[in-house]
Amino acid sequence: MTQGLSWLSVWAALLLPSLAAILWLRVFWPEPTPGRWPLILGYGYVLGLIGVTLLLQLQAFLLGSLAFAPSALVLTLLVMIAIRVIRHQSPVAPSHRDAIPASFWTRLAFGMLALWLAVRFIGLALEVWWQPLFPWDAWTTWAARARVWSELRALVPFVSPQDWLSDTSGNAYTVDAWNYPATVSLIAAWPALALGSWNETAANLPWLGCALALALGFYGQARLWGVSALTALVFMWLLMSMPLLNTHIALAGYADLWMATALGFAFMAFLQWTRSEDRRQLGLALALILCSALIKQEGVMWALLFIPAWTAARLRGGWLLVLPGLLLGFGLLLWTTGGVSVDLPGLGQIWLGLERIELPYLGRFDLAYHGVWAPVLKHFFLYDNWHLLGYLTVLAVLWTLPRATRQDTQPWERAGIVWALASLIGLYILFFWTDAYLWAVQGTSINRVFMHFMPALVFWMMTVWVATRQTSAANASTARPAGAKPTAPGQTEN
Repeated sequence: MTQGLSWLSVWAALLLPSLAAILWLRVFWPEPTPGRWPLILGYGYVLGLIGVTLLLQLQAFLLGSLAFAPSALVLTLLVMIAIRVIRHQSPVAPSHRDAIPASFWTRLAFGMLALWLAVRFIGLALEVWWQPLFPWDAWTTWAARARVWSELRALVPFVSPQDWLSDTSGNAYTVDAWNYPATVSLIAAWPALALGSWNETAANLPWLGCALALALGFYGQARLWGVSALTALVFMWLLMSMPLLNTHIALAGYADLWMATALGFAFMAFLQWTRSEDRRQLGLALALILCSALIKQEGVMWALLFIPAWTAARLRGGWLLVLPGLLLGFGLLLWTTGGVSVDLPGLGQIWLGLERIELPYLGRFDLAYHGVWAPVLKHFFLYDNWHLLGYLTVLAVLWTLPRATRQDTQPWERAGIVWALASLIGLYILFFWTDAYLWAVQGTSINRVFMHFMPALVFWMMTVWVATRQTSAANASTARPAGAKPTAPGQTEN
């Protein structure tokens, strides 16, 4: 009986933060539009779980300890306030638009694909439930810190090995990645705090929810983009069927699933904002960019990718060539001066040079070319990690690049292609110019880093495919013989 009640606390720990975030997203999304609820559920889960880690850190700062009850009380109050606000909101009528009724075969295809995804998800859920803690990084970093914090019920410090050896208090701990953000470890510790003792299954359950949230959030944003239910499900299936992504779900414990979800959600919301100027999407994008930085140190670097993408959305036509021009000019500046140093108050010094880069929070990176083309191409194009995604990414870039500088290109198109190119350039610099080339040679972290960008790239390719179809349909409509009946504007298939 006691054990059953304890596991009810675990499910409450998983659902309560999500419910709070979901209800508050519902407050800001009152109009019933296709994709609203999948988006709210997916984004709400991720924001809720990451938000509760901030509550735990605040609790540790104020109370000096970690416990389930104080944070649960705050979340309960947030839920109650959100429910009250929703009850007092005026009902919003659904937006009416003509829709082409889905055919029997369309509905059948949707049902079969949804069933396939459900069966696959059940299999992954059983793996998470049955599998003991397995991933190496979980053993050495994420779960190690989570277990210490949950068992001591205190946010004891993790320091460098040198500081640990010189510490005489006995209150400090150390791991190799001691300076990584606490977010992912606190996500694992949260259900263990609710259970009352360390349990690997309880600690791994948030990863299962993250996978479901990724699927729902992707589907919701696809529907809000305007694609049919079947198209949204097909692209969601293409994402969720990737072998390495499934591995990170089944072998829960790595931070990279959370990183991929947060960065992907940020990009989807950002692209929606550049298209519709919906401030709610901008708010989601900024929140998820912050979440990316809270998950892993790499998230700070990936957040910078949105700067050139935002700039591209504001430029048009030939002005877009200003971006590579500025990049070339900056490279010449580094070549002639040997490097540029900038002091940021409260953060430290930034040094950008041809031989090294030093960044606050991230550290020093020595730059030298490493020709690791063979392993990189094998991992991205030959091995079974990504199906055909590598080939499709290259085709999508080559297809959209000529359109980037045209006057009639939409802001979201320019933002999407620049973000995709900036991501690929960032990966090139990481694996060919820094010590991370060893990750490619040894086959260790290379695919985990690739995975950070996969949800965003799949969503971007969906938008490219939809835009290409719409352009072809518009050209066909222009060439339609006189007397032919055109399709009513705004019609879509359910």
